[in-house]
Amino acid sequence: MRPLEHSLLTARLRIEPVTPTLALAAEAGQRAFSQSIGAEAPADWCAGSLTLVARSHGWRVGEIAFPTRAVAIHREAGVVVGDVRFEPVQGGEGEIEIGYSIARSRRRQGYAVEATAAVIDWLFEAGGAETLIAGCDSGNLASVRTLRRLGFWLDRTPGKTFWWLRTRDIRSATSA
Repeated sequence: MRPLEHSLLTARLRIEPVTPTLALAAEAGQRAFSQSIGAEAPADWCAGSLTLVARSHGWRVGEIAFPTRAVAIHREAGVVVGDVRFEPVQGGEGEIEIGYSIARSRRRQGYAVEATAAVIDWLFEAGGAETLIAGCDSGNLASVRTLRRLGFWLDRTPGKTFWWLRTRDIRSATSA
């Protein structure tokens, strides 16, 4: 996997990689994180995700840590709407696990699809991904719909978790 070293832009969002500096700001709290990222970090997003961002040590190559999480910011409103996690699967050449979280107040507005699609495009075009996997609780119908919209297909269903796949080949067919 190659590192995400720049912002990704979509119609509504600016997606910022979580750098070590940003992770330290998240560790310091909501106010420090908001100042560091240049956007309001709402309490409903911070409650579930700020600690995870603070613990984002990233994927390491030698002494260098590369981001494995990015924060989605609404460009016009200047507010964090969610985050996307992407990290190599141990032992899986070119296989990346991806996940997302959207602030409760920002759900059902298409942000999960928009932010995750931008990261997926980058992973396949420049990040070195061949296969993406995603898991979600079998009862989480919103995530099931989101993953389907993103072009994933259901691979297996052990217990209460659905595991989804998307490959580079399928991406070419669904992105056209």
